[in-house]
Amino acid sequence: MPDRTLVLGMGNPILSDDGFGLVVAERLLALPLPAGVEVIQSEVAGLRLLELMRGFDKVIIVDALKSDRTPGDIVRFEGTDFKGGHRYGSAHSIGLATALELGEKLGYKMPGQIVAFAAEAEDVETFGERLSAPVEAACDVVVGLVLTELGASQE
Repeated sequence: MPDRTLVLGMGNPILSDDGFGLVVAERLLALPLPAGVEVIQSEVAGLRLLELMRGFDKVIIVDALKSDRTPGDIVRFEGTDFKGGHRYGSAHSIGLATALELGEKLGYKMPGQIVAFAAEAEDVETFGERLSAPVEAACDVVVGLVLTELGASQE
């Protein structure tokens, strides 16, 4: 495991399923995690991610995704998925590849490894603080996937 790992739960807490990453991060904060792991809940996107990610060796992003998948489906992306023509299609359209490239050009220590776990959202437009049933069910699954990624115990 890298020296410093950031688990970044992203989303908007008042747009239904868009709060998925925040809920997963909240659940992770209640668990014992390996040394060197920091969990942050964030509503920021785009270039503002630079300040959150700089200085970490590895970043695990947890977010909602809106595509043509079935609500609650979980997708895993890796760093290579963010480069080139592939666009990470979250509800935030975060432009992660561009943010990472800019950080490197600015001389920031950017993470050498990035992994993202995204759950397909059912609704990211309705005001509400509750997740839909399929996205709620995906929360504990993703908590387990993040713990596995961290090499942490799942007790």
